[in-house]
Amino acid sequence: MLSRTSKMPCESISLDARQCKTGSKLAKIKGSVCNGCYALKGFYNMPSVKNKMAERMGFFNSIDFVPRMIEILEQRKNKKLFRWFDSGDVQSELMAHNILDVCEATPHTMHWIPSKEAGIWKQIKKQRKIPSNVILRISATMIDGNPSNNFSHTSTVHIDKPQGFICEAYTRGGKCGSCTACWDLTIKNISYPKH
Repeated sequence: MLSRTSKMPCESISLDARQCKTGSKLAKIKGSVCNGCYALKGFYNMPSVKNKMAERMGFFNSIDFVPRMIEILEQRKNKKLFRWFDSGDVQSELMAHNILDVCEATPHTMHWIPSKEAGIWKQIKKQRKIPSNVILRISATMIDGNPSNNFSHTSTVHIDKPQGFICEAYTRGGKCGSCTACWDLTIKNISYPKH
């Protein structure tokens, strides 16, 4: 169920970016961070990848998602870091609650949840506390746009206007290397160069 991208120092899990609630709309808007999304082209269009994404969506929506996901995470060799959604995004409040239940049950892992679904997460924050081993980064919607003021941790994409910590993966062939800034609670905003 997990994916292992060559860029990151840990495993992740993804969904089909075509099913993003906000991202699928932003993908049609020039100047948005989702316009030209990497997860809508290349290998992501292959039938085998689409089938795997559909399988993952079924997994996320299964009645036993939480215990199964906890078991999967416990079996990993690198239990220190995990990324939710290297493509795709949270689909509902129920999915968000389930993800946080998994995070609470795996306190030895630092979970990074990047998301453009600010509305869903705003509702979740009214209902429960985000666990201390979770960094929820709400992404700005437009290139060179400002980060959200409604969340403590954010991300932006820049061409001309970097804000906060600048991701340097592009200086290492697009790889994180030893950098774990995205999981760092002391870094408020991460600014990714548009690529």
